[in-house]
Amino acid sequence: MEKMKIKVIRSVIVPLLVSALIHIFALSVFIFDIFHILPELFEVLMVLISIFVYPLAPIFYGLQTKDRIGSVIVGTVPILCLFYELHLNSFIAGNVPETERILDIFTYFGSLAIIGGLEGYYASKEQFDSLIIAVVLAIFWISIFLNGLD
Repeated sequence: MEKMKIKVIRSVIVPLLVSALIHIFALSVFIFDIFHILPELFEVLMVLISIFVYPLAPIFYGLQTKDRIGSVIVGTVPILCLFYELHLNSFIAGNVPETERILDIFTYFGSLAIIGGLEGYYASKEQFDSLIIAVVLAIFWISIFLNGLD
């Protein structure tokens, strides 16, 4: 019984903490703009790191821990937090765009969350083929992310 509690903590709580750290880092770069006081080259570097942390975190987490559930959490939760921060807050506040835009937003963030979760799942397997699939999914994630920026 005690081992099961420890496994739940390790499979859920730790990935949620990692996801929170990813989200806080991305918020500090994209929304709060705290790196604006730094030199421009460093600021560009921080933006690039914050973009690449979303697809790379589930791969590194999966490779390091071999925890499939935790890797899927690390792949999905940070992008869902970004969705909440950017769009769901305004939906709840009553700023609802037209239906077509809502579908675009849900499709965009849903596909990023699904791809991130699959990245984590494949990266947590202990096979080289699965790692290649995870890297290809990360490249696909980055291309979708960059194509969907408004």
